[in-house]
Amino acid sequence: MSLQGVYNFALKSSQLDHRGRMPVWVIYHFLQEAAEHNAVDLGFDTETLLQRGLTWVLSRLQLRVTSVPKGRQGLEVETWPAAIESRFAHRDFRLRLPGAQEYFAIASSAWLLLDLKKMRPVTISTVLPEKTVLHRPRMVTEPFPSLEPSGEPELVTEFRVRRSDLDLNYHVNNVHYIEWLGEAVPESLWRDADVNELDVEYKRAVKFGDIVTISTYAAGENTYIHRMGVAGQTGDVLRARTVWKP
Repeated sequence: MSLQGVYNFALKSSQLDHRGRMPVWVIYHFLQEAAEHNAVDLGFDTETLLQRGLTWVLSRLQLRVTSVPKGRQGLEVETWPAAIESRFAHRDFRLRLPGAQEYFAIASSAWLLLDLKKMRPVTISTVLPEKTVLHRPRMVTEPFPSLEPSGEPELVTEFRVRRSDLDLNYHVNNVHYIEWLGEAVPESLWRDADVNELDVEYKRAVKFGDIVTISTYAAGENTYIHRMGVAGQTGDVLRARTVWKP
């Protein structure tokens, strides 16, 4: 059985932005879809694990984009289990256009396996054996950056969580957080730039009816730190870093 999965997807007109390009949250959507397909192939997908009282929770993701596809076309996403480290299962990705030699995006991620009864992470090796890991150099090799902002926020943006934002666990689907980040930057960047670096750290879940607030801090040229919280609650639910390329 091959641990690496190669999955083909169609980039549709409805997924393109105002410039006919693929925005970062659509790239993120295909990462999530490929991860689920590969987990199904290997027998540890979300629906299978829910029968055992377990579920996957994304903890961190680093995405690097070198070029952005334009227009309707096919995409090829490769993904594989990259490492097991105590409570974390690592998964890597690379994306290219069919027939292309170069990959237009790469990503590395870390996942927790949550015991739904105890609401605590389990030790990954008690569920997944080491033989389920494909050992090869990691896609994103630089350390996860500091997501500690300084100064006052440049922007503060609010959202109310809708029913359509929820996933199988009755929490906000990971993709929607990234959509919200695209709303939480200056309009000139949204209009004329693409995300070429994204670092995300998830801290806790958001539920239907919550009022989500994103505070956006400048952290260098076209670089922002984002703190996401819920009105009336202490602590962050997510922190992220976005770097935009005009």
